[in-house]
Amino acid sequence: MRRFCFLLSTLLLIAAPAMSQSGTTNGEWRFYGGDAGSTKYSPLDQIDADNAAELEIVWRWKADNFGPLPDYNWEATPLMVGGKLYVTAGARRDAVAIDAVTGETLWMYRFDEGVRGDRGVRPQNRGLTYWTDGAEERILMISPGYHLICLNAKDGLPIEGFGESGVVDLTKGLDREEVPPGRIGSSSPAIVINDVVIMGAALQAGTAPPSKTNVPGYIRGFDVRTGELLWTFHTIPKSGEFGHD
Repeated sequence: MRRFCFLLSTLLLIAAPAMSQSGTTNGEWRFYGGDAGSTKYSPLDQIDADNAAELEIVWRWKADNFGPLPDYNWEATPLMVGGKLYVTAGARRDAVAIDAVTGETLWMYRFDEGVRGDRGVRPQNRGLTYWTDGAEERILMISPGYHLICLNAKDGLPIEGFGESGVVDLTKGLDREEVPPGRIGSSSPAIVINDVVIMGAALQAGTAPPSKTNVPGYIRGFDVRTGELLWTFHTIPKSGEFGHD
């Protein structure tokens, strides 16, 4: 039996890399990690060692004017869907759609959060989230001040039926009467699986929490169509939950 289990484990380890290399399709990049499995792999082969030296710059797109100062640590990965690039730009984390062929800016969305946005715990951002049901296309972004915002992928306008005029306040539902600005946010985009927007959180970087009652970083799932909270995973288990003891 032990020999059989060892053989089975070996076969699974061999098969796993091959299965994970399915990657993206049709030259698109619909998820931050490439595909829903975050393989970060694209099977494109038009560019290789033989012709890479022949590449030429076709267009440039700059994010220097998005915000009072340039984002000197721009970490975003653009999504590419249907010939359009979707990406965040600037310290305010504006959402932008760009024509992948010409480099033309198609639309831009900025959410004014005031002090809450200025005190965001993670000014840098790694990108946006794309969702479609085959007819409708949506872009989801997490603002520096920790709002979940749903936009129409075609024109960048907020989806009225999502949350409150396209916005869900993510500081609500964290079991705190008040969450002061600058305590919680997210530097990574959400991921949509089976029409559920799944997202975590990031707390203050490089420092200790101000108290044991610091805001918790729950993992939550929201309905991609309505913004309704569907479930919450308590990273610190509550009474009656597994691990509370």
